[in-house]
Amino acid sequence: MENSIWDALLPVVREEVDELIRSGRRLHAVKLVQEAHPRPRPQLRDAVEVMSGRAAELQEPGW
Repeated sequence: MENSIWDALLPVVREEVDELIRSGRRLHAVKLVQEAHPRPRPQLRDAVEVMSGRAAELQEPGW
């Protein structure tokens, strides 16, 4: 996923966001994107966009 907000998150945070999405805890994933991002904190709509993009990628079937 190419997104400057996603790219700024640490790998461990990205993994946690993915796990939250997989477990249906999307609001928590949005909150984590905002809280874990280096300053300035992303706006809510931007964090939702990141979460939605990741959710779409995680739903794609594997090879």
